[in-house]
Amino acid sequence: MTNFQSRNVVLFDGSSAQSSTFTTASVLVADFDNLTVSWATDTTAASVYTIQGTNVDGFGAAIAEGDWSDITAMASAGIFTIDPGVRWLRGLRNSNESVSISRLQLRT
Repeated sequence: MTNFQSRNVVLFDGSSAQSSTFTTASVLVADFDNLTVSWATDTTAASVYTIQGTNVDGFGAAIAEGDWSDITAMASAGIFTIDPGVRWLRGLRNSNESVSISRLQLRT
């Protein structure tokens, strides 16, 4: 039987402490083959949740803002699959999303 490495990462937890945070921390996803992100929100306002990726090293220095590229933009809540191949991922939400929850599921 094969043992799959799996990891769940909470990008936004929906807490009031994160209500003014619009960019998640960078998550190393380099060796994972299966990437899914789920997004749930309580707001009825029009909004977009964006996933960005980069292939820069990211270990020696902070990743510059210009090194990120948009991978996908989600206009509604749900579960989405992301094509593997990037080294780092992060999520972006707009100011309408003060209460949203996002989780990243990683699996090899």
